[in-house]
Amino acid sequence: MSQELFFKILVITILLCILLSLSGGLFFLIKDKKKSNKMVTSLSLRVGLSIILFFLLFYGFYSGLIQPHGI
Repeated sequence: MSQELFFKILVITILLCILLSLSGGLFFLIKDKKKSNKMVTSLSLRVGLSIILFFLLFYGFYSGLIQPHGI
């Protein structure tokens, strides 16, 4: 497996994890009536994953693994 393909799979996996965390936060917002910290934990995880994704994309652009294109 090439390094570029592995990088793209990693980015897509992190994006899916962010969506799962966001949907978990929505679920806990709607269904959790006990005032627990599950929603806060879920959304904190999403913020952390988003920061990791930002730095990962920055590294990919800097190292040449991803390249911008003019659409």
